[in-house]
Amino acid sequence: MHLKSQSAMEFVILASFMLLVILGFFSLASSRMIEARVEGNRKISEDIAKFAYREVEIAKSVNDGYSRVFEIPQSVNGVNYTLSVIDGRELVVNYLDEEYVQFLPINVTGNILKGSNRIAKINGIILIN
Repeated sequence: MHLKSQSAMEFVILASFMLLVILGFFSLASSRMIEARVEGNRKISEDIAKFAYREVEIAKSVNDGYSRVFEIPQSVNGVNYTLSVIDGRELVVNYLDEEYVQFLPINVTGNILKGSNRIAKINGIILIN
């Protein structure tokens, strides 16, 4: 009788240990998936900001009289986002609670909008819309 109860106790301990290992594996996998999703959202917000910043950099590097129209998408992957220029110095993109800030060079006036944007350089000042 003592041998049967010892085997049953060993089985319960082994089953409990295996359950803990499996739960640990799933929690680790779940946290990695969440981290990957957050990193992907951050990368998307960074890409949007970098695209707009590149247009400003191009305008900054050319001579006066430069003018160009560029498009900023209305949504990314079917998800809405916000894009704003704060005090003519910061380009801020918010995408799924991930914020990315890109600092703009001096002499930038205007705001970048979703959709069609016009950028120009007049007298050393970059004008947007």
